[in-house]
Amino acid sequence: MDKQAFIGIFLIMIVTLVWMFTMEPQRPGQTDLLVDSTLVQQPAQQADNPASIPEPSQEPAVPPTLTESLPQSGTTTPHGSIVPDSTEKVIHIENEFIRATISSQNGGRLTSWILKKYDFYLGGQVDMIAGHGTPNVDSRGLNIEFVDVDGKTVKLADFNLSTNMAHNSSIYLDENNQTTEIEFYLPINNGRIVKRFIFDHNRYSADVLVGFENLNDFIGSRWYTIKWENGLPATEENMSEDFEYFRAYTYLGGEVENLDVSDGENEKMEKSGRVDWSALRSKYFLAAIVPHETENLSTTLAGIGYEKDDMLMKVYDVSLGVNFPNIRSTSNVDSFTLYLGPLAINELEPYGVNLEDLVMNSSGYESFFRPISRWIVLPAFNFLHGFIPNYGWVIVVFSVLVKILLHPLTKKSYQSMGGMQTLQPKMTELREKYKNEPQRLNKEMMKLYKEEGINPLGGCLPMLLQMPLLFALFIVFRSTIQLRGEPFIGWITDLSRPDSLPMGFELPFIGDTIHVLPFLMGITMIWQSKMTMTDPKQKPMMMIMPVFMTFIFYSFPSGLNLYYSIFNVLSMAQTRMIKKKPAENGKVDNKVVAKSAKTAKNSKQAKKPSTFRDAIAQMSQEQKPKKKKKRSR
Repeated sequence: MDKQAFIGIFLIMIVTLVWMFTMEPQRPGQTDLLVDSTLVQQPAQQADNPASIPEPSQEPAVPPTLTESLPQSGTTTPHGSIVPDSTEKVIHIENEFIRATISSQNGGRLTSWILKKYDFYLGGQVDMIAGHGTPNVDSRGLNIEFVDVDGKTVKLADFNLSTNMAHNSSIYLDENNQTTEIEFYLPINNGRIVKRFIFDHNRYSADVLVGFENLNDFIGSRWYTIKWENGLPATEENMSEDFEYFRAYTYLGGEVENLDVSDGENEKMEKSGRVDWSALRSKYFLAAIVPHETENLSTTLAGIGYEKDDMLMKVYDVSLGVNFPNIRSTSNVDSFTLYLGPLAINELEPYGVNLEDLVMNSSGYESFFRPISRWIVLPAFNFLHGFIPNYGWVIVVFSVLVKILLHPLTKKSYQSMGGMQTLQPKMTELREKYKNEPQRLNKEMMKLYKEEGINPLGGCLPMLLQMPLLFALFIVFRSTIQLRGEPFIGWITDLSRPDSLPMGFELPFIGDTIHVLPFLMGITMIWQSKMTMTDPKQKPMMMIMPVFMTFIFYSFPSGLNLYYSIFNVLSMAQTRMIKKKPAENGKVDNKVVAKSAKTAKNSKQAKKPSTFRDAIAQMSQEQKPKKKKKRSR
């Protein structure tokens, strides 16, 4: 490896180090870190802008630094003609993917939405509504609001709705019982508001129908609002990293727009036009409201960020403002799809509204490398997983395929490095000759490279080409749900998280578990460097780079460390194979080149080759067996 290669590696190390220190999240504890939903009790909306989600109100749980900036909460006074039910009824629905519970209280509220295929790190399955131990979640979920003729905001969540379903009814959906409808309603005067859920046997979503019957004399605004309030629960052990991905989105006019709040900020985004959906996400999961009629809607994204337990926590609301017809009929019904499930392309694509655009949708470096992750790495993983059930072995096979694809470039880089070593005597001579003329020296160096047909950066090319792939793999391992909870072998139980091997004792800065794969990756890097090192001066760099990479990769997902370790082992095998192959077609083996250069330097009678071909011819001549001279009698 020449001087230019060292400089390239050093620059890559510096850039990587800076990026890691700016991106690496702090790892919090496992308790008392869940969202306090009391932060976002909603005030009454104004009639002129019913789609808006007002700022979070004052509550004791709000940090003192935020309380002063939050507006006073409005109140809702129930209208005298509204007749809520007096008894609560709870209905349970289960299909292949979810177990949902709906209560007639709080406007026909979803009280739980459990994802059967996704485990929570503290036990049980992920609950998109209540979470595990999340306090005060009574106001999280779907709500409907409008303004009556007296200018008062009517929130469906303030009332206990009626239903014809029996209390504690349980419905299981499968191939034989594919759909079910559950209707709640609130009587008002001679009319009613209807909220109907339609569940399917093989979906993470439910259709929601909102109807207003015979309420022309009661409704005072031409808008009503359907919204998701108080965000989503954090579901990952590393909650700080989980909250990094929390955002609110809308798909407006064919483009994705998002809202991301910072510490102490209370932000809102209001848009109108063609709205295909509004959504909020965590790292791996999504809640989205998809209107079936997309024209002439308004949408509002609102959020608050606050510091708690040394991490930035985020809570978002999203809403859609729906326009009543100008000439109201006796009955007005609008339909929506409520998706509460994994942020997975194969689950989101069938809805046909571009919800899959949110997969790996983030700012910073991830947006730059997303096309490689989205269209190359992830499809390759999914394809291989169709034949290989274990994602760990998928990564192993993927590493082999990448190494095969990069083999021609890697081989060329070794040949380029060998050529550079052959030119060292001439390069030293040029440096001595033009040591006081830098520009002339560069010109003569480039001339020498051109004459010999050598690319000075050829040795770095494969490494540079692997960097985009490495970042793309990092995005896939870190933020796609396919690898979440997927085991490999032994102690590697989740390829999306660092591997943890229990030690039975504690070490400073490490704890009672150790991440083995980063050390394996570092060891293979040292071994590989020893195989390619020809200059003793490279020895310090040979040790610095692996230590640096081990430190950086220690908290990375185990899937990425597995890939890199396997890739290093394959590189060692490839290096040994290339070194053993004799010189062919005018290309020299590195060991032969180094030996020839050393002999030419130390021998005063040695004739210095003028060109690369002369060097080959000279080495071939030196390797021929010398014939013994016959003694004359």
